Amino acid sequence: MGKLIAGGDSFTYGSELADGYTEYSKSSYAALLANHLGMSYHCAAQPGYSNNAIRRTVMTVCEQTKEEIGLVLVTWSFLSRYEFKFDETWEQISAWSIVDNVNDIKKEFAVDNPVVFDWHVSKLKEEKEKGIRQFAKVFYHYVGTFEYWELYNSLCEIIMLQQYLQLKNIPYLFTSVDHGLTNVDHFKNDNTLTTLLNQFDRERWLWFPTNLGFYEWAKEKGFPIGTTHPLEEAHIEAEKIIYEYLRNIVRLP
Repeated sequence: MGKLIAGGDSFTYGSELADGYTEYSKSSYAALLANHLGMSYHCAAQPGYSNNAIRRTVMTVCEQTKEEIGLVLVTWSFLSRYEFKFDETWEQISAWSIVDNVNDIKKEFAVDNPVVFDWHVSKLKEEKEKGIRQFAKVFYHYVGTFEYWELYNSLCEIIMLQQYLQLKNIPYLFTSVDHGLTNVDHFKNDNTLTTLLNQFDRERWLWFPTNLGFYEWAKEKGFPIGTTHPLEEAHIEAEKIIYEYLRNIVRLP
């Protein structure tokens, strides 16, 4: 059956699942799906990844994979995240990169988790030392919070990966953590965004019930949540939804 390559951020990685603190989880919906399909599993997701990083890493992994690729499953991230290369390293920035008080992040936690909080403290310290924080403040002040740019940036990444996978004849399915990509009605007369949206292969895009992303759907359904991540129960149910969708479009057994 080949290999399932999963791209995404912490939701795909399986952050805050019982086995997802030191390495990617074997209990995430993507890992469960690979097992259900009888495929080997490669997790190309990392916590904090932007859509720029997701596209880049998935394409790279596909190019480097020698065995048959049975499926690429990508869960696109929040539009307000970005990736830039500083010297020799790729770095991710988000709205949390510019907070002045790390306790403001803690206020967003559904439950207290010292391990997760300490990770954010360390991350902010590292970004400050590298000068990333200063750059992020300027970027978000002038560009990063502009909704049009958020949409345009992510749409370009999504279409690039879609076209690559189609060119290489690699089976794929896309979904998202939230429904930010659907907030385009007030830009419906914009030719640039409309052109990008017209390239979408909508059959290969899965929205969770009521047109939500994975994270929104899990919260709406009342599944247990860690600090900011759905826990095992949500991943089990999400895998069932994804499998059924795939079964209908590609005639899985």
